[in-house]
Amino acid sequence: MSDGAWNKDGWDTFRRWMNESLPFASDGDDFRWVTDYVDSVVKEALAAPAGKTAGKRPPDAGGKPLSYELFQTHRHVIVRFAVPERWKPRRLRVFAGWQRLRLEGLPNGAKQVVALPALVYSDSARALYKDGVLQVKLMKRRDNERFEEVYVRYE
Repeated sequence: MSDGAWNKDGWDTFRRWMNESLPFASDGDDFRWVTDYVDSVVKEALAAPAGKTAGKRPPDAGGKPLSYELFQTHRHVIVRFAVPERWKPRRLRVFAGWQRLRLEGLPNGAKQVVALPALVYSDSARALYKDGVLQVKLMKRRDNERFEEVYVRYE
């Protein structure tokens, strides 16, 4: 094997060891289970609606989180929440972080957290409630990170 040639006996030994050691390994060179598993994970990820969150569920909403749309432009991330008429929109409070948006004031003190698709400037957030829709607009951070020199103090 030192000359770079393929060693079939070594491969057969390795394959037998894998089949004996791992409960999910199959006989032969049939690794379709890997492809099937990866395909199922990708399909599940793509099938999940982008506008849903798995955060805390407001009990007053019938066990469902507040639905929202999330999209982005070149410079902004925009989140639009559909607020049911029976809720009091003036009780809603919005908190912005670099990577997440948190909505408080939901029925029974529930909170909802939305992961943002890009880093944002949290102090740039603007929220507007109109016609049953709460829209939050945040400015994206630039891709090219700006560095500031940090001066070193020598003693």
